[in-house]
Amino acid sequence: MKSFVCLLPFVLPAFVSFANAADEPIKSVDGVKPKPEAFAKATREKPIELKSKDEAAEFFATEQLDALLKQVDFDKQTVLVFAWKGSGQDKLTFVVAESFPEQIFLTLTPGRTRDLRPHTHVYVLRKGVKWSVKPS
Repeated sequence: MKSFVCLLPFVLPAFVSFANAADEPIKSVDGVKPKPEAFAKATREKPIELKSKDEAAEFFATEQLDALLKQVDFDKQTVLVFAWKGSGQDKLTFVVAESFPEQIFLTLTPGRTRDLRPHTHVYVLRKGVKWSVKPS
C-alpha cells in the first residue's frame, strides 16, 4: 500500500491569533532562583509580590535579575515569588478560572516526608489578574 504526503501549505483562518506571552494570565518562570533572603519574607502560602524592577532587585542576584527581566514586563505584569522549606514532596499548582479578569487559584499540597528542602517558585502574572493561595 502506498502512502501519500500532502504538500499543500496549511493556512490558518484569519480569526486565529497567537497570544503574546505578556497576555497570558500566569506563567511559570523556570531557571530563575531568588536570593536566600526571600525565605525570610515569603512562605508557601504568602508569596512576595513584586511590581517593579527595583523591588525585584532586592530578591534576585544580578544574573538572576537579568534572566527574570528578559521574561517580565513590569508595565504589564507582576511577579510572585514563593520560597519555603518543606517536604521534598510539596507541590504548588495553579488553576485559571475562566472569568474576566481571570482568577488564579494556587494550591499547595504538602508532602508527607519530613525532609526539609528549600522550594522556590516564581510566577509572572498579568496585571489585573486576581490570585489566591490555599492549602489543600
